[in-house]
Amino acid sequence: MRRPILMLCLVLGLGTVAGCSGGGPYCDAIDEAKEPLTSFGKQTDTAFASYAEVTQDIAEVAPAEVKKEWQAIAKATRRVVVAHRKADFRLQDMKDEVKVNALSKEDIDRITAAHEAFNDTKSQRVTVVENVDAECGIDLSQK
Repeated sequence: MRRPILMLCLVLGLGTVAGCSGGGPYCDAIDEAKEPLTSFGKQTDTAFASYAEVTQDIAEVAPAEVKKEWQAIAKATRRVVVAHRKADFRLQDMKDEVKVNALSKEDIDRITAAHEAFNDTKSQRVTVVENVDAECGIDLSQK
């Protein structure tokens, strides 16, 4: 059964944000996104939707060397948000076995696929964390 996969926590690739912006649209977007990037780990609908929005905004101004990575992260994050909305199932209820068991197989499959796609962006998340540190002097790594 796929329910155990659904219960797995998401891998948080962008943790605490520290430092100051190096300037320019890309670094400014990162600097302005501190709250959504740091609240992402709370795994709530609000935090995840905000994270999806800021990663899309950042992808639009990202330098060519990391644009595809930001786009992949934004797309995968948005997919998680949409899967949860379609199932009318909140991210914060992921560990509630009763609520998980009430989901249809279709909803479980959609949510699981979305979370797996997000987890598959781990290498992209590592790349953007390194790029943001080098380019902007902002530390997005987990502490």
